[in-house]
Amino acid sequence: MIPAELMTWLRQHGQRLTPQRLHILSAVHHAVDCLTAEEVFALVQPAMPTVDIATVYRTLNWLHQIGLVAPIEGIDGRMRYEYHGDGALHHHLVCRQCGTMLRIDPEVSAELATALIRQHAFHLDHHLALPGRCESCAGQDDAS
Repeated sequence: MIPAELMTWLRQHGQRLTPQRLHILSAVHHAVDCLTAEEVFALVQPAMPTVDIATVYRTLNWLHQIGLVAPIEGIDGRMRYEYHGDGALHHHLVCRQCGTMLRIDPEVSAELATALIRQHAFHLDHHLALPGRCESCAGQDDAS
C-alpha cells in the first residue's frame, strides 16, 4: 500500500497512476534493501502477471525522473534502486570485493553536502556510491 500523501503528491504533479506503476512503486517503497529491476519484477509479477520486465525498467526510469527512486550501481555493474521519496539523498559505501552496500549515516551525508557547498558551491542532486572494502573483506586481507 502506498501512503496517501504520496498518492496525493503524484496526482498533484499530474502523474499517470496505472496499476502497473503503483505495484512497482509499492515494491520499491516497501523494500528493505536496494532492488534490481529483476527483483522488482519478481515481487510484482505474482500480483500483476501481465507486467513484463520492460515495464519494470520503464517505470523505474520514470520513478527516477520524478525523484522517487535513486539508481545505485553495484560492483557487478547492475543497477539497484532505492526509494527516496522523502527527498533526502541516501549515499552508500559499496564493497568492491563482496558487493555489500552500506547506507551512509544521514548526518555524515549532510556534513558532506554542506562541505561541498561551502568549499565548491556544489550541490549534490544525485546518489553517491563510494567504492572500497567493507570491514569483513579488509579483515580477510589483514589476516593473510
